[in-house]
Amino acid sequence: MSSPTAEPIDDADAGAAARATNGPRYARVLVDIEPDHLDRLFDYAVPDDLGSAVQVGSRVEVVFGGRRVRGLVVELTDRTELDASRIRALRRVLGPHAWLTSAEIELVWWAGQRFASPAAHLLAHVLPPRVVAVEQAAEEAGWFPPGTAERPEVHELTPGDRDAWGAYGPSGVELLDAVGGARDPIAAYWRPLPAEDLGARLVELAGATLASGRDVHLFTPSPTSAAADAVVAAFRGVTVDVRGQPKQRRTYRAWLEARCGHARVVVGELGTAFWPTCDPGLFLVLDESSPAYKARRSPYHHVREVALERARRADATVVLVGEVPSAPAWRLLQQGRLTPVVPDRELERDQAPAVLVDDRSAGPRTRIGTVALDAMRAAVEDGRLAVVIASRRGEGTALACTRCGRRLRCPRCAASLASAPGSRAGQVVCAKCSWRSGGRASCNDCGGQRFAPLAAGAERLGEELRRMFQQVPTVVLEGFDRPAPEPPAVVVMTRGSVFRDPPGDVGAVVLLDLDSMLLRPALDAAEDALRLAVTAAGWAAGRDGAPAGRVVVQTDQPGHHAVRALVGWDPGGFWRTEAAQRAELGLPPAGYAIRVDASEAAPVEADLHHALPPGDEVWGPLVEGGRARFLLKSRDRVATVAALAPLRRAWSQAGLDVRVDVDPVDVL
Repeated sequence: MSSPTAEPIDDADAGAAARATNGPRYARVLVDIEPDHLDRLFDYAVPDDLGSAVQVGSRVEVVFGGRRVRGLVVELTDRTELDASRIRALRRVLGPHAWLTSAEIELVWWAGQRFASPAAHLLAHVLPPRVVAVEQAAEEAGWFPPGTAERPEVHELTPGDRDAWGAYGPSGVELLDAVGGARDPIAAYWRPLPAEDLGARLVELAGATLASGRDVHLFTPSPTSAAADAVVAAFRGVTVDVRGQPKQRRTYRAWLEARCGHARVVVGELGTAFWPTCDPGLFLVLDESSPAYKARRSPYHHVREVALERARRADATVVLVGEVPSAPAWRLLQQGRLTPVVPDRELERDQAPAVLVDDRSAGPRTRIGTVALDAMRAAVEDGRLAVVIASRRGEGTALACTRCGRRLRCPRCAASLASAPGSRAGQVVCAKCSWRSGGRASCNDCGGQRFAPLAAGAERLGEELRRMFQQVPTVVLEGFDRPAPEPPAVVVMTRGSVFRDPPGDVGAVVLLDLDSMLLRPALDAAEDALRLAVTAAGWAAGRDGAPAGRVVVQTDQPGHHAVRALVGWDPGGFWRTEAAQRAELGLPPAGYAIRVDASEAAPVEADLHHALPPGDEVWGPLVEGGRARFLLKSRDRVATVAALAPLRRAWSQAGLDVRVDVDPVDVL
């Protein structure tokens, strides 16, 4: 922790400071302030009338820079390195209990260093706003303050199904034994079988953990998760479920229940990354690769990394769940730092649906090919759902040549081109770099001058399918708040509505626009497209005695390693190819990426080139909207983040607005 600093007092504070000399006693406080160069502890005197109320972990009100702000007491001491006569006094204590333990405060400091952020930025994620009425009600109920009531006991509902876990080989049984305390905790990556009853398996893991006397934290990237629902239902009396951004009062009550041990299971999203439990024994991260787990503002933390670190510190088991590992998870698997819990290969392929590839590279074609239409018709005739995945909402803007079918590309940056608004002469424009054609555009490949949307948006696709399937409903779903219709029906979904849980009895899944996802100008385009495809295709796996459905992929790139991995249901094969390609550029998972976003390019660029460790590379700046963006390629993330620390302080003191994002979701 940083050395203490005094906040100079004025005459109005002199009396309070003088009354704080019975000891003397000082509190080192993490103050809720923004600038990076003030990311350190400040010494405050503890007045006699507050002495018994001030603890490590107490929230306090202090005066800083002439205004009242909040802070967290990190340390109590009888001495200070500063001039005691110039130290301000604490104004008041906020709440009768310690909000954080010493171990949890250490986690805050770790997170600040790990994600290159001021520790004060984490307090908003660690501590919810206080609601005094909730504390009063909890005290009347007999479980507040912490330590007032005994933690509720939970007996295992049913022993874990060892045959079901045996389908994942020895590591599956090892995981079940670890959560029950029969062997040491492990850090695992679990790839469930395509037709796995995920909710039942999670209930078994949580039940064994609770029966052993330890607590459970389940993370889900969205409010909608049938597997999470199963855990909530199984342990309803000891669970707080804070999915979906509940109101402040309910959020604080849930946090307080976890803090006091009144609740032993926490189910939540990104906002619960640092929520406490009394004795954490199991951290479960569903769909660990979801971008929803990454904070979009400072401190830019990621649930996966926080869960791994919390499990390490608590000697607990952590399980990352997903079909296609993220780049960081793949790196950990290759380093042997995660135990793979993967199914028997023959059993997995037996459960996986058949994937038919409709090679569209030969030339002109209709938007929906014969193979896809046949699969959809068969599904609705069998009384099931036919699901079509659209790559975007609305009408779709990226253009393709009607002669050869190729995407129209910008000559400056190679991004997709769209019709220029208000143009009648066939002009096109690039939304990325603003390049505009001088007159009627021509195809990059064949010279054709007639274009149509490369991929229909969900609404346009829905209109076309309603005309084709007039005998059954056709519904467009966007987001997670609309239920799917009863089968038989045709369902058009965007990626925002694609979660692991199937929308019903699915007989066919059609991926019309996989190419537009694969060609997206982003480092993670291929893995993201494969992840979406595997999730949606998994809906067609036979469940509860229903026959497996059919999956159709329309693509111009049948040989792409993501398409091959989908057909073979082989995410490991995908990563072996993808990781080798990225290694040539030194990008994750071979190296590390850090994004720096600055209000001014020149001084930041000069500092980066001067201060970064040997071997690091700086890409950029890319100037957009008056801001400059740099991408740092690092061989040693810890060394690079350490080198950035003095730069962040200097930039802050100079008044530069610089934001650092370690392990960004959008690398390029």
